[in-house]
Amino acid sequence: MRTPDDKRAGSFPAVLLPAALLAVLILAGAAMAQSLSLKAPTLANVNGRLTARFGIVVEEKPILKGELEDGAVLVLKCEVSLLQPRDYWLDREITEVHFQSRLSFDPLTREFVMTLPGRQSPLRGKDLGAILDEGWGTIGTTLGSWTLLDRGKKYSLRLHTSMNEEDAPEGLMRFFYFWSWDAGADNAFQLDFTF
Repeated sequence: MRTPDDKRAGSFPAVLLPAALLAVLILAGAAMAQSLSLKAPTLANVNGRLTARFGIVVEEKPILKGELEDGAVLVLKCEVSLLQPRDYWLDREITEVHFQSRLSFDPLTREFVMTLPGRQSPLRGKDLGAILDEGWGTIGTTLGSWTLLDRGKKYSLRLHTSMNEEDAPEGLMRFFYFWSWDAGADNAFQLDFTF
């Protein structure tokens, strides 16, 4: 039995409406996603130690500020690896270092608090931008002795960062209204070089 064209035309938009609404919500979430930007890493010889330096910039500070003031406690994790690429086998890992920093808001003092590895007292202050610049603007990690590198060999420095709520299981996405930390808070960077 054939349905008249006028009846089909009336039911067609009803099917498209939920699909269009879902597409708008997905695109709105992606457009408002919190993001971290990585400053390109560099390697340096600091007193005979192989040191990687990089920085992290939070793009949407007002959103971050609001979430911290609402009680969120966030943890930034960075993994820095130095590898020797191989053509026919898995890359050889020379060294790997982990960096972890915690960011929260103290409602009693109305200050933002950031803990950093190797620092006894946390950074504290009312200006979130200044805290982020001081704590994450330039991060230096020691990868080991400079003698780990051999002249004429190829190496790869890999950097992976992620930010999530403290005590959240790995891989868990947190959504704030239509906004997700997971959409932009994982970043990776690779620097290939010959020593």
